[in-house]
Amino acid sequence: MFPFRLVNPDPSKPFTIGRKSDNVLQFDNLMVSRYHAVLNFIDGKWILQNLSQNSITMLNGKDVKTVAINDGDVILIGPRQLRATLRGTDLTLLVMERENESDMQTIPLSEEWRNVEIPGISANAKARLCGDRNSNGERRESRAEIKFAKSIVDEGGKSTRAIEIQNGSANHIESAVIGFRNKDLFIETSTTGFDVVAKNLNVFAGKKQLLNGIDFELPAGEILAIIGRSGQGKSSLLKLIQGINSCDKQSIVRIGGVDYRKSEIRRRIAILPQDPPLRPELTVEETILDGARSSMDVKNFKADARARLEKFCELFGLSARQHNLVKTLSGGEMRRVALARELMGSPGLVILDEPLSGLDPYNSRILCTHLKQLAFLGHTIILTTHSYEALQIANKVLVLHQGEEAFYGSVQNAYAHFNTTDSQALLTNITQSKSAEWRASREASQNATREATRPTENSSSSQKNESKYFFERTKLPRNFTYTVRLTAKQWFRDKGRIAALFLQPIIIGFLLSQIFSDQSSLWTVAFAVILCANWFALSLSIREIVQEKDILRDKFRRGVSALSTLTAKCTLPIIFTMMQTAIIYAFISTRITPTPNLAFIAATFACIAIPATAVGLFTSTLAKNTSQANAFLPLLIIPQVALAGALVPLDQMQPIGRALSSVIWSRYNQASLLNILLERKDDVFNAIFALAIALAFYIVTVILLHKLKKPR
Repeated sequence: MFPFRLVNPDPSKPFTIGRKSDNVLQFDNLMVSRYHAVLNFIDGKWILQNLSQNSITMLNGKDVKTVAINDGDVILIGPRQLRATLRGTDLTLLVMERENESDMQTIPLSEEWRNVEIPGISANAKARLCGDRNSNGERRESRAEIKFAKSIVDEGGKSTRAIEIQNGSANHIESAVIGFRNKDLFIETSTTGFDVVAKNLNVFAGKKQLLNGIDFELPAGEILAIIGRSGQGKSSLLKLIQGINSCDKQSIVRIGGVDYRKSEIRRRIAILPQDPPLRPELTVEETILDGARSSMDVKNFKADARARLEKFCELFGLSARQHNLVKTLSGGEMRRVALARELMGSPGLVILDEPLSGLDPYNSRILCTHLKQLAFLGHTIILTTHSYEALQIANKVLVLHQGEEAFYGSVQNAYAHFNTTDSQALLTNITQSKSAEWRASREASQNATREATRPTENSSSSQKNESKYFFERTKLPRNFTYTVRLTAKQWFRDKGRIAALFLQPIIIGFLLSQIFSDQSSLWTVAFAVILCANWFALSLSIREIVQEKDILRDKFRRGVSALSTLTAKCTLPIIFTMMQTAIIYAFISTRITPTPNLAFIAATFACIAIPATAVGLFTSTLAKNTSQANAFLPLLIIPQVALAGALVPLDQMQPIGRALSSVIWSRYNQASLLNILLERKDDVFNAIFALAIALAFYIVTVILLHKLKKPR
């Protein structure tokens, strides 16, 4: 079931809520009265009136009879929660589809298998008692065994179809907690969000320490705002979870009880940098569905992706912009698109780096409203901010000063500690002495707690069973053909790029046709064709990875195959390089007499395009930005000119030059094309060596891309 829906009451008539079918908003639950409550729009205000005599009607945790609704209020109708969003006089109710009471199953077990339903696991499961016999031969049912119809994976990605739970212990399986005690199995639905725990966290960028001794515990479903002056380490903490920064062996960061570096938990984290990377040539719909393809199981994607897209577009006010290109959106709309894209996979933790940076007050308020709605839906949110509006929606605040923790707690307690009631003055009141004072008080409190809970020498403590975490295996939709289609959309929607793809070879081909004649050296003709083909392939591929590196890093972290992605990224540059080279050759062929076999010509063009594209993508993977990638182009082209054997025969080169030429693919291309033009039999090793060079660079590039998803 989809976790929420949006309802917009009509101000011209009463909006009734209850169990009877004639209510505008109906809840089929016995704890909801037949006519439970009503909303009326009176004198420019929305008024909630409780109609129930014996059921719960609460506003922000307090019982109510008649009360005015404000933006952000949480209404409780029996067990059902609603969150109000007001935009002027327009009221939107965000309705939780799942009831708020505990969804606990108690299942008595025996030695016989029985079927059990586990929330979040689509595969069938069955459970039974199992145990050992003691010294008297009596059987002790000391554990429960659960078997699944399909494989599940542990936090590190290892597959299994059966798990055991010791008596008195509990395991986490996707969105449920399963406990076993005294022959009973307890299955309870857990929240969407993950709790986050950091202990003695030291963050490094290379060998430079950025943060020292960070400690905090954030409950699931809450919002943490990380604040501090510029350069104090706010973004460094987020980059740790993203996998860019590293921590030492003494540091502990657990998300949902799992080490943050474990592959399965990393797939369930949404990370939005300060400037979320979006593909400008895609539409809003294509962008959000792209996020779904990299985070939703293939079956869930086919069944639910379109519905989730519509829901998130409605929630974030993007329905009218669904078919617009991303490059036509405002900054606030782009942030909301990026957020919707990340939420398609129902992440338990959403991390945002300066989400309000560069937004005007209106868009900042809108985004804050949406973040509060996400927390209401159960997502845990961590954000860094310089904006004081974000403090108003936060449950907790972490203050960083000079790389150390200056405060952690509620926003109200932060105001009290730093002696201010003004959010805008909070940062100016952060001083070294105030930071040291808070850390000293925290250390004293922790020492007192340790003394109070320290066990006595005679006390006996039972060994605590550590919980284990399992997840349903996510099989993502096929990636290769999709990536090729997506890349083609980007290319063909860029009119300037398409014009260059066709005009560039036509212009160059025409110029070369005016230079060469039937008197020209075929050696020089072959070299000109090869040089043009290398330029085409390198220029088409050298920016292909670097301009999407952040997007690809996120995709690989979620389990998208680096191998299929790289293969897809090779496809279009190779095809268009061969096409452009063919255009060049078509012009030149009118001026020269040889008429070689076209199949041989096409095979030679492929042997030029494939290694050049592989090297271009390899360079793109190493580059830090597109400008740096462009700077590599001359460095890649010059060896093709100098070492191909066209300007200076190979036997006349210096020993080092000859050695270097052996790893230059254009040397083999030059020999092949010349043999074809002279209608001589070509040596098959010319093709083999060129393709071997391409394969070597391809393998190294796959390894480099695979490493992008690994935390440091």
